[in-house]
Amino acid sequence: MRIGYLIDLHKGGYEQPMPTPQDAHDTMEAMIEEGIVAERAGFHSLQVPDRHGRTECYFPGPEQILTILARETDRVAIGTFTHIHTLLHPMKAAEQYAVIDNLSQGRLYTTLSRGFHPGYWQQFGVPQDHMLGRFQEAIKIWQLAFAGERFDFDGKYWQVQQGLLAPQPHQEGGWPIWGGGNAVPAAIRRSADYGECWTCDPFPLMKEVWEQQVGTYRERAEELGKTPYIVLMRDGWVADTFEDAAAQFGTHFVEEMRFYFRQGIFTHHPDFQSESDITPEAAAPHTIMGSPQQCIEQLERYHEEFGVDYFTLRFRMPTGPSMEAAREQIQRFGEEVVQPIHRKYPAPDHPSIPAACRW
Repeated sequence: MRIGYLIDLHKGGYEQPMPTPQDAHDTMEAMIEEGIVAERAGFHSLQVPDRHGRTECYFPGPEQILTILARETDRVAIGTFTHIHTLLHPMKAAEQYAVIDNLSQGRLYTTLSRGFHPGYWQQFGVPQDHMLGRFQEAIKIWQLAFAGERFDFDGKYWQVQQGLLAPQPHQEGGWPIWGGGNAVPAAIRRSADYGECWTCDPFPLMKEVWEQQVGTYRERAEELGKTPYIVLMRDGWVADTFEDAAAQFGTHFVEEMRFYFRQGIFTHHPDFQSESDITPEAAAPHTIMGSPQQCIEQLERYHEEFGVDYFTLRFRMPTGPSMEAAREQIQRFGEEVVQPIHRKYPAPDHPSIPAACRW
Protein backbone atom coordinates (compact mmCIF):
# COMPACT_ATOMS: atom_id res chain seq x y z
CA MET A 1 0.00 0.00 0.00
CA ARG A 2 1.30 3.43 -0.97
CA ILE A 3 0.01 6.99 -0.66
CA GLY A 4 0.35 9.83 -3.14
CA TYR A 5 -0.60 13.50 -2.95
CA LEU A 6 -2.77 15.45 -5.40
CA ILE A 7 -1.92 19.11 -6.00
CA ASP A 8 -5.20 20.86 -6.71
CA LEU A 9 -4.60 23.38 -9.49
CA HIS A 10 -7.58 25.45 -8.36
CA LYS A 11 -7.45 28.16 -5.70
CA GLY A 12 -10.20 30.52 -4.68
CA GLY A 13 -13.96 30.42 -5.02
CA TYR A 14 -15.65 29.22 -8.17
CA GLU A 15 -16.05 32.04 -10.70
CA GLN A 16 -13.82 34.33 -8.65
CA PRO A 17 -12.42 37.53 -10.23
CA MET A 18 -9.51 37.08 -12.61
CA PRO A 19 -6.27 36.64 -10.61
CA THR A 20 -3.79 39.49 -10.70
CA PRO A 21 -0.37 38.75 -12.24
CA GLN A 22 1.21 38.76 -8.78
CA ASP A 23 -1.41 36.39 -7.41
CA ALA A 24 -0.93 34.06 -10.39
CA HIS A 25 2.85 34.01 -9.85
CA ASP A 26 2.65 33.49 -6.10
CA THR A 27 0.03 30.75 -6.40
CA MET A 28 1.97 28.86 -9.06
CA GLU A 29 5.08 28.98 -6.87
CA ALA A 30 3.07 27.73 -3.89
CA MET A 31 1.63 24.81 -5.89
CA ILE A 32 5.10 23.77 -7.02
CA GLU A 33 6.28 24.02 -3.41
CA GLU A 34 3.49 21.65 -2.34
CA GLY A 35 5.02 18.98 -4.56
CA ILE A 36 8.51 19.55 -3.21
CA VAL A 37 7.28 19.39 0.41
CA ALA A 38 5.25 16.24 -0.32
CA GLU A 39 8.32 14.42 -1.63
CA ARG A 40 10.32 15.41 1.45
CA ALA A 41 7.44 14.31 3.71
CA GLY A 42 7.50 10.79 2.26
CA PHE A 43 4.59 10.70 -0.18
CA HIS A 44 5.07 8.15 -2.93
CA SER A 45 3.70 10.19 -5.84
CA LEU A 46 2.49 13.59 -6.97
CA GLN A 47 -0.64 13.88 -9.08
CA VAL A 48 -2.28 16.82 -10.81
CA PRO A 49 -5.66 17.24 -12.55
CA ASP A 50 -6.53 18.59 -16.01
CA ARG A 51 -8.56 21.82 -15.82
CA HIS A 52 -9.22 24.76 -18.12
CA GLY A 53 -11.10 27.99 -18.68
CA ARG A 54 -11.89 28.97 -15.09
CA THR A 55 -10.62 31.93 -13.08
CA GLU A 56 -9.81 29.66 -10.11
CA CYS A 57 -7.51 27.49 -12.27
CA TYR A 58 -3.87 28.63 -12.06
CA PHE A 59 -2.16 25.86 -14.05
CA PRO A 60 -4.35 25.03 -17.08
CA GLY A 61 -3.63 21.40 -17.83
CA PRO A 62 -1.13 19.12 -16.10
CA GLU A 63 1.77 19.28 -18.56
CA GLN A 64 3.40 22.51 -17.40
CA ILE A 65 3.56 21.81 -13.67
CA LEU A 66 4.62 18.20 -14.27
CA THR A 67 7.51 19.43 -16.40
CA ILE A 68 8.63 21.65 -13.53
CA LEU A 69 8.18 18.89 -10.94
CA ALA A 70 10.21 16.53 -13.11
CA ARG A 71 13.17 18.85 -12.45
CA GLU A 72 12.34 19.84 -8.88
CA THR A 73 11.91 16.30 -7.49
CA ASP A 74 14.14 13.24 -7.47
CA ARG A 75 12.25 10.22 -6.18
CA VAL A 76 8.48 10.50 -6.31
CA ALA A 77 6.37 9.21 -9.16
CA ILE A 78 4.65 12.05 -11.02
CA GLY A 79 1.45 11.79 -12.98
CA THR A 80 -1.96 13.02 -14.05
CA PHE A 81 -5.25 12.46 -12.28
CA THR A 82 -6.43 12.75 -14.98
CA HIS A 83 -5.32 13.71 -18.46
CA ILE A 84 -8.46 14.36 -20.55
CA HIS A 85 -7.57 12.44 -23.68
CA THR A 86 -10.12 14.15 -25.93
CA LEU A 87 -9.04 17.79 -25.65
CA LEU A 88 -5.97 18.01 -27.87
CA HIS A 89 -4.27 16.00 -30.56
CA PRO A 90 -2.82 12.85 -29.00
CA MET A 91 0.55 13.31 -30.70
CA LYS A 92 0.93 16.78 -29.18
CA ALA A 93 0.11 15.35 -25.76
CA ALA A 94 2.52 12.43 -26.29
CA GLU A 95 5.35 14.84 -27.13
CA GLN A 96 4.83 16.83 -23.95
CA TYR A 97 4.62 13.77 -21.72
CA ALA A 98 7.69 12.20 -23.36
CA VAL A 99 9.66 15.29 -22.33
CA ILE A 100 8.37 14.90 -18.76
CA ASP A 101 9.24 11.21 -18.67
CA ASN A 102 12.80 11.91 -19.83
CA LEU A 103 13.35 14.87 -17.51
CA SER A 104 12.18 12.76 -14.55
CA GLN A 105 14.23 9.74 -15.70
CA GLY A 106 11.25 7.47 -15.97
CA ARG A 107 8.98 8.52 -13.09
CA LEU A 108 5.89 9.44 -15.16
CA TYR A 109 2.48 7.79 -15.36
CA THR A 110 -0.77 9.16 -16.81
CA THR A 111 -4.35 8.55 -15.74
CA LEU A 112 -6.53 8.91 -18.84
CA SER A 113 -10.20 9.83 -19.13
CA ARG A 114 -12.62 10.99 -21.81
CA GLY A 115 -13.73 13.90 -19.58
CA PHE A 116 -17.13 15.08 -18.40
CA HIS A 117 -17.06 18.91 -18.29
CA PRO A 118 -18.57 20.52 -21.43
CA GLY A 119 -16.74 23.78 -20.73
CA TYR A 120 -13.36 22.17 -21.36
CA TRP A 121 -14.34 20.94 -24.84
CA GLN A 122 -15.94 24.30 -25.59
CA GLN A 123 -12.68 26.01 -24.61
CA PHE A 124 -10.89 24.28 -27.50
CA GLY A 125 -13.75 24.03 -29.97
CA VAL A 126 -13.86 20.24 -29.72
CA PRO A 127 -17.15 18.66 -30.90
CA GLN A 128 -18.96 17.02 -28.01
CA ASP A 129 -20.38 14.07 -29.88
CA HIS A 130 -18.64 10.69 -30.26
CA MET A 131 -16.31 11.34 -27.32
CA LEU A 132 -15.76 7.63 -26.71
CA GLY A 133 -14.59 7.11 -30.27
CA ARG A 134 -12.28 10.12 -30.00
CA PHE A 135 -10.87 8.74 -26.73
CA GLN A 136 -10.28 5.24 -28.10
CA GLU A 137 -8.52 6.53 -31.18
CA ALA A 138 -6.24 8.68 -29.02
CA ILE A 139 -5.18 5.59 -27.06
CA LYS A 140 -4.38 3.72 -30.29
CA ILE A 141 -2.23 6.62 -31.47
CA TRP A 142 -0.21 6.56 -28.23
CA GLN A 143 0.34 2.83 -28.61
CA LEU A 144 1.68 3.36 -32.12
CA ALA A 145 3.80 6.32 -31.01
CA PHE A 146 5.43 4.28 -28.23
CA ALA A 147 6.75 1.83 -30.86
CA GLY A 148 9.41 4.35 -31.86
CA GLU A 149 8.90 4.39 -35.62
CA ARG A 150 7.08 6.62 -38.06
CA PHE A 151 3.46 5.73 -38.63
CA ASP A 152 0.26 6.84 -40.30
CA PHE A 153 -3.15 6.83 -38.67
CA ASP A 154 -6.30 7.68 -40.59
CA GLY A 155 -9.06 7.64 -38.00
CA LYS A 156 -12.52 9.11 -37.93
CA TYR A 157 -11.49 11.76 -35.39
CA TRP A 158 -7.68 11.96 -35.47
CA GLN A 159 -5.18 11.72 -38.31
CA VAL A 160 -1.40 11.29 -38.25
CA GLN A 161 0.82 11.40 -41.34
CA GLN A 162 4.35 10.09 -40.94
CA GLY A 163 4.17 10.76 -37.23
CA LEU A 164 7.18 10.15 -34.99
CA LEU A 165 7.36 10.55 -31.21
CA ALA A 166 10.82 11.95 -30.50
CA PRO A 167 12.34 11.67 -28.07
CA GLN A 168 10.88 8.33 -27.15
CA PRO A 169 9.72 7.88 -23.52
CA HIS A 170 12.43 7.14 -20.98
CA GLN A 171 10.47 4.04 -19.95
CA GLU A 172 10.78 1.37 -22.61
CA GLY A 173 7.45 0.85 -24.34
CA GLY A 174 5.97 4.00 -22.78
CA TRP A 175 4.97 5.19 -19.34
CA PRO A 176 2.26 3.36 -17.32
CA ILE A 177 -1.35 4.21 -18.15
CA TRP A 178 -3.93 4.33 -15.35
CA GLY A 179 -7.59 3.75 -16.17
CA GLY A 180 -10.04 6.63 -15.68
CA GLY A 181 -13.80 5.94 -15.77
CA ASN A 182 -15.47 5.12 -12.44
CA ALA A 183 -19.21 5.60 -12.82
CA VAL A 184 -20.38 3.56 -15.80
CA PRO A 185 -19.74 -0.22 -15.85
CA ALA A 186 -18.59 -0.13 -19.47
CA ALA A 187 -16.02 2.58 -18.65
CA ILE A 188 -14.77 0.62 -15.64
CA ARG A 189 -14.39 -2.52 -17.74
CA ARG A 190 -12.71 -0.53 -20.50
CA SER A 191 -10.12 0.86 -18.07
CA ALA A 192 -8.71 -2.67 -17.76
CA ASP A 193 -8.32 -2.83 -21.54
CA TYR A 194 -6.04 0.18 -21.90
CA GLY A 195 -4.79 0.72 -18.34
CA GLU A 196 -2.63 -1.04 -15.78
CA CYS A 197 -4.97 -0.11 -12.91
CA TRP A 198 -8.38 1.34 -12.12
CA THR A 199 -8.82 4.69 -10.35
CA CYS A 200 -11.80 5.97 -8.37
CA ASP A 201 -12.65 9.58 -7.51
CA PRO A 202 -13.13 10.96 -3.95
CA PHE A 203 -16.90 10.76 -3.95
CA PRO A 204 -19.07 8.93 -1.38
CA LEU A 205 -18.97 5.16 -1.75
CA MET A 206 -21.63 2.54 -1.17
CA LYS A 207 -20.12 -0.86 -0.41
CA GLU A 208 -22.54 -2.83 -2.57
CA VAL A 209 -21.96 -0.54 -5.56
CA TRP A 210 -18.23 -0.60 -4.95
CA GLU A 211 -18.19 -4.40 -4.98
CA GLN A 212 -19.96 -4.41 -8.33
CA GLN A 213 -17.55 -1.85 -9.77
CA VAL A 214 -14.44 -3.61 -8.50
CA GLY A 215 -15.80 -6.94 -9.68
CA THR A 216 -16.33 -5.57 -13.18
CA TYR A 217 -12.78 -4.26 -13.31
CA ARG A 218 -11.13 -7.31 -11.76
CA GLU A 219 -12.95 -9.73 -14.04
CA ARG A 220 -11.86 -7.91 -17.17
CA ALA A 221 -8.26 -7.40 -15.97
CA GLU A 222 -7.93 -11.11 -15.20
CA GLU A 223 -9.42 -12.02 -18.58
CA LEU A 224 -6.58 -10.02 -20.13
CA GLY A 225 -3.93 -11.66 -17.94
CA LYS A 226 -3.37 -8.50 -15.90
CA THR A 227 -2.99 -8.29 -12.14
CA PRO A 228 -5.75 -5.95 -10.88
CA TYR A 229 -4.63 -2.81 -9.03
CA ILE A 230 -7.05 -0.41 -7.32
CA VAL A 231 -6.39 3.31 -6.77
CA LEU A 232 -8.74 5.36 -4.58
CA MET A 233 -8.69 9.13 -4.15
CA ARG A 234 -9.79 10.56 -0.81
CA ASP A 235 -9.82 14.02 0.74
CA GLY A 236 -8.67 14.40 4.31
CA TRP A 237 -6.93 16.18 7.16
CA VAL A 238 -4.94 15.09 10.18
CA ALA A 239 -5.13 16.97 13.49
CA ASP A 240 -4.95 16.24 17.21
CA THR A 241 -8.59 15.15 17.22
CA PHE A 242 -11.35 14.41 14.73
CA GLU A 243 -13.19 17.54 15.88
CA ASP A 244 -10.16 19.70 15.16
CA ALA A 245 -9.75 18.17 11.71
CA ALA A 246 -13.43 18.64 10.87
CA ALA A 247 -13.31 22.27 11.99
CA GLN A 248 -10.27 23.02 9.82
CA PHE A 249 -11.25 21.05 6.73
CA GLY A 250 -14.91 19.99 6.83
CA THR A 251 -16.54 23.12 5.42
CA HIS A 252 -14.19 23.18 2.42
CA PHE A 253 -14.86 19.53 1.65
CA VAL A 254 -18.61 20.14 1.85
CA GLU A 255 -18.43 23.03 -0.60
CA GLU A 256 -16.53 20.86 -3.07
CA MET A 257 -19.02 18.02 -2.70
CA ARG A 258 -21.90 20.40 -3.35
CA PHE A 259 -20.24 21.65 -6.55
CA TYR A 260 -19.97 18.10 -7.90
CA PHE A 261 -23.45 17.26 -6.66
CA ARG A 262 -24.73 20.04 -8.93
CA GLN A 263 -22.90 18.33 -11.81
CA GLY A 264 -24.90 15.16 -11.09
CA ILE A 265 -21.81 13.15 -10.15
CA PHE A 266 -23.13 11.26 -7.10
CA THR A 267 -26.82 12.06 -6.93
CA HIS A 268 -27.50 8.29 -6.85
CA HIS A 269 -26.22 8.03 -3.26
CA PRO A 270 -29.20 7.65 -0.88
CA ASP A 271 -27.57 9.80 1.81
CA PHE A 272 -27.13 12.78 -0.51
CA GLN A 273 -30.35 13.57 -2.34
CA SER A 274 -30.10 17.35 -1.94
CA GLU A 275 -27.37 19.91 -1.28
CA SER A 276 -28.66 20.34 2.26
CA ASP A 277 -27.86 16.66 2.91
CA ILE A 278 -24.16 17.42 2.41
CA THR A 279 -22.84 18.44 5.82
CA PRO A 280 -19.44 17.95 7.52
CA GLU A 281 -20.95 15.23 9.71
CA ALA A 282 -22.55 13.36 6.79
CA ALA A 283 -19.43 13.66 4.63
CA ALA A 284 -16.99 12.58 7.34
CA PRO A 285 -17.24 8.80 6.69
CA HIS A 286 -16.09 9.42 3.14
CA THR A 287 -12.87 11.23 4.08
CA ILE A 288 -9.57 10.35 5.77
CA MET A 289 -9.86 12.71 8.71
CA GLY A 290 -9.01 12.81 12.40
CA SER A 291 -6.04 12.02 14.61
CA PRO A 292 -3.01 10.28 13.09
CA GLN A 293 -4.18 6.93 14.41
CA GLN A 294 -7.71 7.48 13.10
CA CYS A 295 -6.34 8.34 9.66
CA ILE A 296 -4.16 5.23 9.61
CA GLU A 297 -7.10 3.07 10.65
CA GLN A 298 -9.32 4.57 7.96
CA LEU A 299 -6.74 3.94 5.25
CA GLU A 300 -6.19 0.39 6.45
CA ARG A 301 -9.95 -0.21 6.47
CA TYR A 302 -10.17 0.78 2.81
CA HIS A 303 -7.18 -1.46 2.10
CA GLU A 304 -8.59 -4.48 3.91
CA GLU A 305 -12.36 -4.14 3.30
CA PHE A 306 -12.39 -2.44 -0.11
CA GLY A 307 -9.22 -3.97 -1.55
CA VAL A 308 -7.54 -0.63 -2.25
CA ASP A 309 -3.86 -0.90 -3.22
CA TYR A 310 -2.98 2.78 -3.64
CA PHE A 311 -4.33 6.08 -2.30
CA THR A 312 -4.29 9.61 -3.61
CA LEU A 313 -4.85 12.22 -0.88
CA ARG A 314 -5.89 15.85 -1.29
CA PHE A 315 -5.79 18.44 1.51
CA ARG A 316 -6.77 21.63 -0.27
CA MET A 317 -9.97 22.53 -2.10
CA PRO A 318 -10.48 25.62 -4.28
CA THR A 319 -11.96 27.46 -1.29
CA GLY A 320 -9.26 26.39 1.15
CA PRO A 321 -7.64 25.75 3.54
CA SER A 322 -4.90 28.24 2.74
CA MET A 323 -1.76 27.35 0.82
CA GLU A 324 0.26 27.81 4.00
CA ALA A 325 -2.01 25.50 5.98
CA ALA A 326 -1.86 22.92 3.19
CA ARG A 327 1.95 22.86 3.27
CA GLU A 328 1.90 22.33 7.02
CA GLN A 329 -0.67 19.58 6.57
CA ILE A 330 1.41 17.83 3.89
CA GLN A 331 4.36 17.75 6.28
CA ARG A 332 2.36 16.50 9.25
CA PHE A 333 0.31 13.93 7.33
CA GLY A 334 3.51 12.67 5.73
CA GLU A 335 5.36 12.26 8.99
CA GLU A 336 2.52 10.91 11.12
CA VAL A 337 0.45 8.88 8.64
CA VAL A 338 2.25 8.23 5.35
CA GLN A 339 5.66 7.24 6.68
CA PRO A 340 4.31 4.73 9.26
CA ILE A 341 2.15 3.08 6.58
CA HIS A 342 5.00 2.93 4.07
CA ARG A 343 7.22 1.31 6.68
CA LYS A 344 4.55 -1.28 7.47
CA TYR A 345 3.64 -2.36 3.93
CA PRO A 346 5.97 -3.78 1.26
CA ALA A 347 7.00 -1.72 -1.75
CA PRO A 348 4.72 -2.01 -4.79
CA ASP A 349 5.83 -4.31 -7.58
CA HIS A 350 3.23 -3.73 -10.26
CA PRO A 351 3.36 -2.45 -13.86
CA SER A 352 1.14 0.53 -12.96
CA ILE A 353 4.05 1.92 -10.91
CA PRO A 354 7.05 3.24 -12.88
CA ALA A 355 9.99 0.89 -12.33
CA ALA A 356 12.06 3.77 -10.92
CA CYS A 357 9.45 4.31 -8.19
CA ARG A 358 8.83 0.83 -6.83
CA TRP A 359 10.00 1.71 -3.35
